[in-house]
Amino acid sequence: MPVATTSRILLAAAVCAGVLIPVEARAQNSGSNGDNGGGLPIAELPPREGMYHAFRPGERMVFDAHVGILGGVGEAVLEIHADSLHGIPVYNTRLQLQASALFGTLTVDNLLQSWLDPETMRALRFAKRQDEPGTKTDETFDFFIDEGEWRRTDGGEQGALSSQYPLDDISFIYYVRALPLEVGKRYVLNDYYKESGNPVILDVVRRETVKVPAGEFQTIVVRPTIQTRGLFGQGGEAELYFTDDVQRFLVMLKSKLPLLQTLEFRLTDFSTGY
Repeated sequence: MPVATTSRILLAAAVCAGVLIPVEARAQNSGSNGDNGGGLPIAELPPREGMYHAFRPGERMVFDAHVGILGGVGEAVLEIHADSLHGIPVYNTRLQLQASALFGTLTVDNLLQSWLDPETMRALRFAKRQDEPGTKTDETFDFFIDEGEWRRTDGGEQGALSSQYPLDDISFIYYVRALPLEVGKRYVLNDYYKESGNPVILDVVRRETVKVPAGEFQTIVVRPTIQTRGLFGQGGEAELYFTDDVQRFLVMLKSKLPLLQTLEFRLTDFSTGY
């Protein structure tokens, strides 16, 4: 899955900002910062059906967004709503980024959504709405599992699904949260709905205590590499910080980017939904 590949790949996103400052990625993980990113042993992926996960509708995470010398530029929200699609109960997972810079002369209002079947951990629909300088996009893609196809709902584009368990830029984030995430292991995924986005590489590089506006957390640090342009490409050198517990909340996202140097999402508030 290339989730931004995001995710590919927050996805969170996360992914919204990756669209704002795209980076073309066609290589594997760089293994920078002293971690052996190129030689980690491959972890076995658990069966997709019936995967345990702690997230549920009502969960909400709020992040502040900081970009290089610009400092604080806006807010991102990652949340889950209960929904149904084709008669199947699904999680409508949403990542919204609203930001402005240069005294409001540059504004961004992006929304990415995925409709995730929590029983099979596969996405059934993906939508993205982008409103930013030079780009206005409003697209929805349906995934037809039995037919092995994805189709844009306006009829403008279609293709073969790369997997019977497709993931997209947002559902990828939730799937990662359901993985064991063993430190020192590499997870290789080939489930991004477009074949061109595969493989997605996840290196679980270390444990680290981090302090963000929402508090201090013990975290597991994951370094993703994806094959499409965006936040999680090799050029972005992104790291995702998940809580080292069953919840696997996304606490922080860091990425190095051309020109603007750094991007950070830091958790400011959260609710579990129960």
